[in-house]
This record gives sequence, C-alpha cells and structure tokens, in this order.
Amino acid sequence: MAAAAFALMSAGFQPPAPGPRAPLHASPMLRMCAVGHVSLVVDEEGAASAGVAIRPSPGRGLGAFSTRDRGVGELVGDYVGEVMSEREKDARYLNIGTRTDADELWLRSRRERGVRTSGEYILAVGSGIFIDAEDPQCANWCRYLNHDARPNVALKTLPRGLEGRPRAWFVTTRRILAGEELVFDYGDDYWNQPGDVKPS
Repeated sequence: MAAAAFALMSAGFQPPAPGPRAPLHASPMLRMCAVGHVSLVVDEEGAASAGVAIRPSPGRGLGAFSTRDRGVGELVGDYVGEVMSEREKDARYLNIGTRTDADELWLRSRRERGVRTSGEYILAVGSGIFIDAEDPQCANWCRYLNHDARPNVALKTLPRGLEGRPRAWFVTTRRILAGEELVFDYGDDYWNQPGDVKPS
C-alpha cells in the first residue's frame, strides 16, 4: 500500500474540527460521535481558518480549494474522523465477524441520523488502524480532498501520534496558487471492484 493510499475496505478507505465531541464509547480504538444535526458541508469555519473554501468541483461533487498561495511542504490539515480497529471496520462495513452491542449502536445511530455507511471515507493509518470521516459530526473539511493522479498534496500518517492517537495529515508537494483545488492520489487500494462494500 502506498504511503498516501486511501484504502476502501479490503485494505481499509481532516488541525481537528472545532466544537465539542461527545463520545458514546470510551474504547481507545473507537470514538463514536454524538447524535445531533448533520450539516450539508462539514466544518466550513475550520476550512476558512485553514485558507480553504469548500465548493463544487466539476465531475467530483464538492472539493477543497485553496484561498491563498501556499509553499512546498506546508501543512494543509489533518484528516479527522472516527478511529476504529480492523475488527470494527469489518463488522460495521463488511458484516464480517460478530457485531458487538457497540457495533449495533453505531449502525443504529448512523441510520437514525441518515449517515451513509459506504466506506468511501475510510483511511488506513497503520496495521489494523483506520480513520473514518464519513460521519459529518466526526469529520472535518479534509474529507473534501478529491483524487487526482497529479496531486498537489501528499498524505502523511502515524499509527500513534503525540497524544497516542492515530494521525493523518496533508502537506503540499508543490507551490499552490489561490483558487487551485487541493487534491491527492488515493492510491490503487481505493479503486476496488464495485460491490466490495455494501451499505448496511
């Protein structure tokens, strides 16, 4: 798996978002998000403070666009989401293994709030450790970074960051001008066969 690869389910597939997060489960491998309002665009204020605007990207849905010039090697932002183990990912997204009460609570919360379970925002950060930014309440604006085979940002990951939690962040790989879309290469693992992940 390439260092900057997004991984969609079989191998696995945004500075932290402002505001409180109320965990429903205290497991160090899982941080579930509180039930509440789901906005259409995640973390617009955080994006603005990072010099980014979220807006339509032709042929890609929404994208993250730089609102200022950036130099090479500049921190763009952290990929923020629910941290989960491989067992949790497999049980929740692939229905592999036994689902625990916590898994059922997670699925029920997603259904009740209308949050999809496509697996399109899962990022592998190490062996058996994943960050899932599909739930808007757990994610930040970096979930809008789209794929491009000619990326201008690169993904960096640490299975255990300074606070003991996994960390994934993006840095610029070249000079970026204001108005350019921030994009990275999801990697070969992202492009699995259709049907590899089925919504529950």
